[in-house]
Amino acid sequence: MNYYVLEYQYPRKGFISGGATFTPAVEYYDPIQTDLPPYTTAEVILDSRLRKMDVDFFYTGTRATVVSDAFKQLLEQYPTPTQFVPAKVYYHNHALVSTTYWIAHRIQPLDCVDYEASQYAGKQLVLRSIQQPPRRIAKGFEHIVLDEQKIGTNEWFTLDYTYISNPIISETLAQEIKARKLHVHTTPIGDFKP
Repeated sequence: MNYYVLEYQYPRKGFISGGATFTPAVEYYDPIQTDLPPYTTAEVILDSRLRKMDVDFFYTGTRATVVSDAFKQLLEQYPTPTQFVPAKVYYHNHALVSTTYWIAHRIQPLDCVDYEASQYAGKQLVLRSIQQPPRRIAKGFEHIVLDEQKIGTNEWFTLDYTYISNPIISETLAQEIKARKLHVHTTPIGDFKP
């Protein structure tokens, strides 16, 4: 199966970003480690240069992954441990955007990179650390190959033990995104240059 990276940059639009704050307040937000109570809500203030918000996926400078309600509904059709936190998204002038958004919290990290077949910086050190922990974080990827057996039935996940924060989706999910005409920029995993 083919897999795709969700890109934070859109053609002709550039990066979509902003800052997220949570209620109740979070001192330091970590997209995997932070415990968010089920009643948590969020606010996102977009960067000042953005004049029209029309995308279904973006990432904030505070490391929060944001998805539209339409994208959330699609993701919920597949088994996922992701927690969706309601988020009000505002333009820099504090006008509320018209689309409903959610913070996708705790996207499941999978240790599914094929470290032998992939090309990245410090490859021998990473391979050695897999056999003799502590485990090194892989970075400087030139080519990524995934181990499908370790992915199993997961359709939406992140790559554990790497510096890559972008979510990864299956070809099935990528086709659904295209069929629903969601504004999500994807790149095949083999072509992705972090």
